[in-house]
Amino acid sequence: MIWDPFEELRKMHDEMDRLFGRVFKPLGSKGKELTPFKTARVPVSNIRETEKNVIADIELPGIPRENIELNVNEDSIEIKAQKKAENEVKKKGVYSYHSSASQFYRKIPLPAEVKPEQASAQFKDGLLKVEIPKARQIGHKKQKRIRIK
Repeated sequence: MIWDPFEELRKMHDEMDRLFGRVFKPLGSKGKELTPFKTARVPVSNIRETEKNVIADIELPGIPRENIELNVNEDSIEIKAQKKAENEVKKKGVYSYHSSASQFYRKIPLPAEVKPEQASAQFKDGLLKVEIPKARQIGHKKQKRIRIK
């Protein structure tokens, strides 16, 4: 028998796969395995420039407007959002309650310096549209929280 220096590494690799496979499989389940970070979501965003403005379109489906926090800096947009859901069922002999929560934070760099104090934002049908005039002069960095209409 010829000695294979990589045989021990293969065995260790197989054992690690087996052990970690158990971690991501629900207890007592023979079905689908859980994958780490499967539900992690980064909102789709589109940033574009016009001659006078920077416009950002950010998709936030299913998130109520009041659960979105938007901050505009001279060189970036910061978005914090959260979504909570609860479902309670009360029937004869059956009680079921499910709740879930998700949140995210994203800082999006802008292609040009802007005037945060003149930014405006609208939220409709799950789409957040932010419009910010471009800055003409470079000065100290400013930030302003923007009210979403």
